[in-house]
Amino acid sequence: MSVIYIKEQGAYLQLRGGRLVVTKGTQQLLEYPLLNLDNVVCFGKIQITTQLLHRLLEDGIDVSYFSYNGRYLGHTCSETSKNIFLRFSQYEYYQNLEKRLAFARVIVENKIYNQIAVIKKYRFDKDAYDPKHDLAQMMKLAQSLSQKQTDNEIMGIEGLSSNIYFGCFKHMLKCEIIFENRNRRPPKDPVNAILSLAYTFLTKDMCTLLDSESFETYLGFLHGIRYGRKSLALDMIEEWRQPIVDRLVIRLFNLKILSQSDFVDVEPEGIHLTEDGFKKFCQEYEKYMNAPCINGKSFRILMKQQVAKLKKGLQEGTMYTPFRYDG
Repeated sequence: MSVIYIKEQGAYLQLRGGRLVVTKGTQQLLEYPLLNLDNVVCFGKIQITTQLLHRLLEDGIDVSYFSYNGRYLGHTCSETSKNIFLRFSQYEYYQNLEKRLAFARVIVENKIYNQIAVIKKYRFDKDAYDPKHDLAQMMKLAQSLSQKQTDNEIMGIEGLSSNIYFGCFKHMLKCEIIFENRNRRPPKDPVNAILSLAYTFLTKDMCTLLDSESFETYLGFLHGIRYGRKSLALDMIEEWRQPIVDRLVIRLFNLKILSQSDFVDVEPEGIHLTEDGFKKFCQEYEKYMNAPCINGKSFRILMKQQVAKLKKGLQEGTMYTPFRYDG
């Protein structure tokens, strides 16, 4: 199955004989059979007919919407699952403070171990940087989580570990682009721009999976409740940040698939991909997400399995086990 990304401003999407047709003015840009389609992703000012939208909903094909600069706005999806009882289980789990904090600890602990695994997998020039001290510090942080009794304390540990991790991350990049630390809104360099965009794509994919199972995506256990924030999706992408996004970003820059020429500085919005750079990134992201990686399964299949595991755990009242990256 395929994902189609549409960023041509003013593009017009319509249905024609079981096929998605994209036009702009009198020019036809794309024609694609719905049979092979899984998701349509629209950026900025894209028009879509209600006839096509109805057909996509009937066929279970999601449409995701982003601002032109890559801010995730939401998606439309068919009502394939109407499991209100799962939401009851989710609300009940959330109201149990002991279970909620245990869930948050497990998510953060697993994220730290995934960060450690990525660092250990990389071959550093030990004369320039030796990660031994940083790894020891991260391990201590992971071990301290059992003593933390509030969500703020748990998130504090996550923040400390991530600061150490991105200090290591810059030594994994072997390219002409300078990356000093993690920054966003706006991103100040190409690496941060791609990290933010890829995390946004990952969140979009997770929201789609959670909605398909009838989860309440606004009710998270680690990130908590904030108006308009899909906290459960943010909880569930934590275990995938390192194995998917961070490793992909290292690959894109170290193999020079992306370079400085693929980016422009747009004030006051920060660094953004050029049109050609955006196409390259989308192609590489889809290739990475769909390629067999662990026991012949793609990351998209593995993510779906983890969502099913979360569903089972909430319904049975048992602890969720996140995806552990072994390097």
